[in-house]
Amino acid sequence: MNEVKFHRQVKFVKFGTWTLDPITQNISDGEIERELEPLLFRLLCYFILNYEKIITRKDLVDDVWHQHYVDDNAINRAISELRKVLKSEKQKGLVVKTHYRKGYSFFLTPEIVYHAEEPAPEVDVVKNLQDELPKTQVTSNAIHNLPTKLILITLLGLAFAVTYKLLNKKPTDEVQIIKRPTTENVLSWVQGRYYLLNLSPNKKLAAFSFISSNSNDYSLVVKNLVSGQERSLGEIGANFIPLGWSVDSGTIYYRVISGETCQVWQVDADFSSDNNFLFDCELNHNMTGAGIDDNHLIYSKGGYRNRDELSVLTNRDLTSGREFQITSPNLNSYGDRFLLYIPERQLVVFERRQYDINELYVTDPDGGNQAKIYESENRIWELNYDAKTKQLIWLDNVDNVLYEYSLEARQLNKQTYLETNSRFSSFQALSDESLLLLSYPFDRDIYEYTHSSNSLEARIKTQFDEESGVRVKDGYLFLAREGSKRQVYFSETGEDRARTQIPIGKILAIRYNEATNQLLLQYKDKIELYNYDSLRLIDTLHFKGVVASAEFMGKDEIGYVVIEAHKLKSKVYKYSISQKQKIELPILSSLWFDKLNETTLVSLSSDDKIVFYDINSGKVKSEIDLPLSKYKHSITVSGGDVYHSDGESVFLIKGGVIEKIYKGNRKQLVITNLYESIVGEKIILDTIENTDNQLIKVLLN
Repeated sequence: MNEVKFHRQVKFVKFGTWTLDPITQNISDGEIERELEPLLFRLLCYFILNYEKIITRKDLVDDVWHQHYVDDNAINRAISELRKVLKSEKQKGLVVKTHYRKGYSFFLTPEIVYHAEEPAPEVDVVKNLQDELPKTQVTSNAIHNLPTKLILITLLGLAFAVTYKLLNKKPTDEVQIIKRPTTENVLSWVQGRYYLLNLSPNKKLAAFSFISSNSNDYSLVVKNLVSGQERSLGEIGANFIPLGWSVDSGTIYYRVISGETCQVWQVDADFSSDNNFLFDCELNHNMTGAGIDDNHLIYSKGGYRNRDELSVLTNRDLTSGREFQITSPNLNSYGDRFLLYIPERQLVVFERRQYDINELYVTDPDGGNQAKIYESENRIWELNYDAKTKQLIWLDNVDNVLYEYSLEARQLNKQTYLETNSRFSSFQALSDESLLLLSYPFDRDIYEYTHSSNSLEARIKTQFDEESGVRVKDGYLFLAREGSKRQVYFSETGEDRARTQIPIGKILAIRYNEATNQLLLQYKDKIELYNYDSLRLIDTLHFKGVVASAEFMGKDEIGYVVIEAHKLKSKVYKYSISQKQKIELPILSSLWFDKLNETTLVSLSSDDKIVFYDINSGKVKSEIDLPLSKYKHSITVSGGDVYHSDGESVFLIKGGVIEKIYKGNRKQLVITNLYESIVGEKIILDTIENTDNQLIKVLLN
């Protein structure tokens, strides 16, 4: 496909009732005009160029996406969006035809209208556009055409320059960055845990889950923010969790989790009517959503492509029970999380969580007109829409920064740093001056599990957040959060802590090699090696993709997994520390791997399987399907055994059998990661413990 030819030779293209302007990338039928997204424009151009043939999916992957692999759902979605945008009152017929098991074809015959410089408007359209190379024989006509060619080259260069400038232009208004002191008012009076704050569209009601200090079950609470009155719904043995609101703020959707069942229900916001069962849901999947009209619910649905940690957005008809997927995240990500529906704009806002970045997207309720509008290093847990200013508002709860983003200009307008030492979890904006928040209800601590005694003991437990703990020869090393960065600390007893001289940074994990007395520090895009005694930097490995995991494998090797820059594939390598050379290994779809013994490598695949490979041949020896997990799958090799956690329990994988060896209480403690211990029959656990918190109203002064 040669898009440059369109810009250089073609004034416009007619097909059916549509007219395509290649310069503006707009189509018009005389009554309506639509701007094509870049992908849809490339698709349309490709169909026009090849209108006489059937185009296979491989053709689209190679020539439109220019990639080695594209998910079928992504192709289906793009074709669906193209068909949708090419329909109007005037053009109701078929434009793109599907050929069963073959591909697609352009159903209309395009007519090209050239610029005045082109002397041959009657020439066959496709043949002319596909004629990429000039004739090798030089003639006098070619010499006479030199001025025209020079003009075309000049115009082409100018077009590229203008396009580049437009694509890379800075907003005319600089982002306003300010600091604001705050006043905090506590709105809750019962001691316990407040969870998943959810503001109604009219901003008069707030729903949340609450569990008192002497209870085992969460109840659903709806608080009137005007009168202060609260109504609650719950029952013994069940947890009630808010899902989202209806557009008119009259209905609250919620989940009920009891034993091994999960159900979605609805009830009037004032609890005046009977609650109504809607559908069953997956027990282990987190859900957020909202009603978009009286009969449809859009929500985040886990288990996409059979991956526990991968979610998509789904549009469900509440009457028929039929639903369809409206987003298609790539496999090497955590998928999509619903954030907000804006009815006056018919716009769905959601977060796509990649391994290295968190992306903010918008789309319509059918999944069309999807666009990425912002990238954030930290999570965007909740956001709100201010109809007066037409802005999205959200809180970065790592750095306590309030963001204001203009949907009209598609740019960030303002960053407000809150001058407070408080930490927050759930967020809702009543306005840009008034916020509804939950205080931070978690403690991050480090535990050690002993298999022989089946016991769990706290090793690093302070008032600070600690993670990525490792045993070293004289104590423990761990990471402590300091804003959005992490500092490496040392503790001899577990109760003391001392900052090391390793520079603070965005460190993700630490590993220790007892045999060589070396440290490995994993970052998003690099790996650092240190001598433990001197803390001298020995080596640094830089990557273009994202480092998903890294482990020591014996005395001289590091094994690591890198997610490529386009996030479609992972590659597995081992690196010789002494030779400073890497070798790619034939391990597919891996998120983590390590050396089990002298003959076997073990890998956690992106489809939630543990796969064992022969270390010499690279062939698969065996594989095990992991149990469903609500939280993150974590794996480690310690003492020659493989350990796995689903966030609640610890499993031992041995001889092709997976055995649950420890069951925790996820209402009190969640296991977020497992690490090897240099002490036999032990593993290190990163954990999150629940603590009591409060509902708070924060005013910006």
